[in-house]
Amino acid sequence: MVKHTNLIFWLILGGMCVHFSCNLVDLNQFKFSRYTSGASATAVPALTHNTDTVNVDIFVVRLAPHQNALLRQLWQEVDEQSLSPQLRRELYAQGFRAGILGSLLSPALAQLLTVSSDANADVSWGVIYEISSADAAREPTATRNMRNLLPGMSALVKVFDTPLPEQSLFWEENGMTHGQTYTDVLGLLGVSATANRDGSAQIQIVPELEHGIEEQRVRIREAMFIHESGKPRRSLESLTVSQRLLPGQWLIVGTTSPDSAGVGKTFFVRKDTGLEQRFLAIRLISATTTATTSRAAPPNASRESESMMPERN
Repeated sequence: MVKHTNLIFWLILGGMCVHFSCNLVDLNQFKFSRYTSGASATAVPALTHNTDTVNVDIFVVRLAPHQNALLRQLWQEVDEQSLSPQLRRELYAQGFRAGILGSLLSPALAQLLTVSSDANADVSWGVIYEISSADAAREPTATRNMRNLLPGMSALVKVFDTPLPEQSLFWEENGMTHGQTYTDVLGLLGVSATANRDGSAQIQIVPELEHGIEEQRVRIREAMFIHESGKPRRSLESLTVSQRLLPGQWLIVGTTSPDSAGVGKTFFVRKDTGLEQRFLAIRLISATTTATTSRAAPPNASRESESMMPERN
């Protein structure tokens, strides 16, 4: 009888211990779960990746021979004082002019773009009307190209497609005059942009001379060798135009005169069958900085999802 009673006592005591230990394990697991969850949230911080996008309208405007007075009026409307005096002198010596126009479309530019002078930055006015080849002989035409400029990318603009047989370039260096002559020369304008948080954008234009014959070359990009073909280029970095634009504002770039001594005429003038002159007009549409958050990947995470963004020309 005593043995039976002792057996019942030990069974009851064992059950109570098992129940208590189970509750203790569950409690410990709950505490550990909350701790690791909190540690995970702090150990994997959120990273912010900025994707800046600048939307611009790029116009190449062709002038009719009888529109010299209208062109002079345009340069009177353009604010060339926005550039530094030193840069203006260097640009002028090479036959370039550049400046800013406000968001309200000026009368001269409105006529050159064949749009209403009442248009402004808030309306979609940028429609270039198609004209016949007969009308093209007496009326200016403008080609429009909308571009989304991302960080590290540059849009190469050809004002003319036909190269010049020869062009000489002279420049000052260390108080001495240097010169070089290029053959089969074409002027290119590299347009890039940086978005600002206030909605404005820094627009940058770098003139380049493409010359000679096509060749094979190797370029290194992000530790990768890229084989490509193309003509050699001479970048005129000292003539870089960099201006801050608000949405709707314009950046105008052209030549001082068709007979300028510098290389500006290589970009904006041709005299094959008569004088033909053009200029570049860039209008800022919008500039946005978008912040997206994502969790950091573990150190041993696969990076196969990363892709190289192609370079845009």
